[in-house]
Amino acid sequence: MEEEKFSLSGTFQKTKEYIDSQFKLVKLKTIERSSRLIASLVVDATKLIFTLFVVFFLCLALGFWLGELLGSNSLGFLATAGIFMVIIVIIRIFEPALESKFMDLSIRRFLAKWNDEIEEEEEDLKKEEKFDREGNTNE
Repeated sequence: MEEEKFSLSGTFQKTKEYIDSQFKLVKLKTIERSSRLIASLVVDATKLIFTLFVVFFLCLALGFWLGELLGSNSLGFLATAGIFMVIIVIIRIFEPALESKFMDLSIRRFLAKWNDEIEEEEEDLKKEEKFDREGNTNE
């Protein structure tokens, strides 16, 4: 058998290939995570838009219904506006607490989407390690 000789240029070449591969891996992971976040934002924005449409039409229905009860569409919509003014005042009173709750919720959601892949990778590594340990004990 021939012994392979140590080659400094070969070592540099392999190191360069390794660094390039690691760079590409980081780039692909970042792209995947970013696309996951963007997709989540698009879905959330779509749900928000449709929710706003539903609320808008419910407000119209409430205005017309109250208008029938009060005998005037103007009074019905005025009453609906009054209801919304009360809701706005309540939100204004509890604004700091609501703001922090929504910040916590959005941060958790953001990190959950970002960390999904990391957790999957860790689970795969644990499974591989377990498999290697079981394989080594059977030899």
